Amino acid sequence: MAEKQPGARRSVKGIASAVILFGATAFFSVGSLVGGDDARSNPFWRPILQMHDRAALAFGSDAVGNVYIADGMLLRRAEQPDENAVPDAAEAVNRFAADADVSVYMLAVPTSAGIYGDRISGAAPIANEHAVLHDLSAQLSEQTVWIEAESWLSAEKEQYIYYRTDPCWTSYGAYCVYRSAIRRLGFAAVGYDKFSVRHFRDDYCGRLVQESTYNRIQPDIIDLYTLSEYPEDITVTVRRSEGREQFDSYYRLQADDLEDDPTRVFFSAAEPVIRVETAHQNSKDLLLLTDRFGAAMIPFLIHHYHIIDAVNLELTGDTDWTALTTGTYSQILILCGADTVTAPDGLAKMLNPAPAAAEKAGT
Repeated sequence: MAEKQPGARRSVKGIASAVILFGATAFFSVGSLVGGDDARSNPFWRPILQMHDRAALAFGSDAVGNVYIADGMLLRRAEQPDENAVPDAAEAVNRFAADADVSVYMLAVPTSAGIYGDRISGAAPIANEHAVLHDLSAQLSEQTVWIEAESWLSAEKEQYIYYRTDPCWTSYGAYCVYRSAIRRLGFAAVGYDKFSVRHFRDDYCGRLVQESTYNRIQPDIIDLYTLSEYPEDITVTVRRSEGREQFDSYYRLQADDLEDDPTRVFFSAAEPVIRVETAHQNSKDLLLLTDRFGAAMIPFLIHHYHIIDAVNLELTGDTDWTALTTGTYSQILILCGADTVTAPDGLAKMLNPAPAAAEKAGT
């Protein structure tokens, strides 16, 4: 009787496992198609898809849905943007700058995937954010001042500059770029030793955990920065179409919804339009058009301006933010992530009401 070879048993076992995984993948893919983009939140499909994800990881997959399981962090898998995405975004910024009578600055920030893409397999498909930002800067008109951020973040990539569970930068990541950006805006940076840092939360599980349901990554820390030696009186006015509400701090420490989303401790992460006013009478006021990246930057910018009107373009929706940004601005800063630049409903669409805002900015 011929002896069975160990290699043959392993081969048969591997084929059987592959067939099982292929069959499971096909079944779960049907669920994704039926459930659409909300399949993972569907009460029926969610546990089934979670089971599939665990099986895929066990068989060597490096991704759960659209999220890569990288070395110590999660990264969003994004395909190359439509060929018109960057030109459309550049055209929107150029149109905005042409209508403004004040200096316009553009600061586009890589997401965590743009800085830590080397932590995943070289064969894994992921958008080239370096090329996106290079192309955007090259297509901006002379009326827009480009502020480069990628090299400063890359130089600090071994530090805690991006969340492990979210594509956005941490407060320290924002500070690393602030040191350079504020000089381009005409000010000297405040030294790191001048700030007091409070660890607000150390259990933050960001959007990538929510999207993938993969929770084996260490939760994140949310830090709050304030000047330690020279505290300033700060007034925050939330501007809504139905009225205004005033607060005496940039941070919403007592908000009821912080248990579900602790990033909402930043007012600009929770409100479409806010005005931040400091006690010092600096001659310059700033209009800040931003996305979630702006939330961690404002605590540094406010030490250089008398007033900052901050518009979170991701949250404005049908709100006419141009009617809520009534000020005489000295500078306009457009600050957003690379994903906002390339998204179908991103920067180009968000800046549609920009001409009206620019007319106000120049009055």
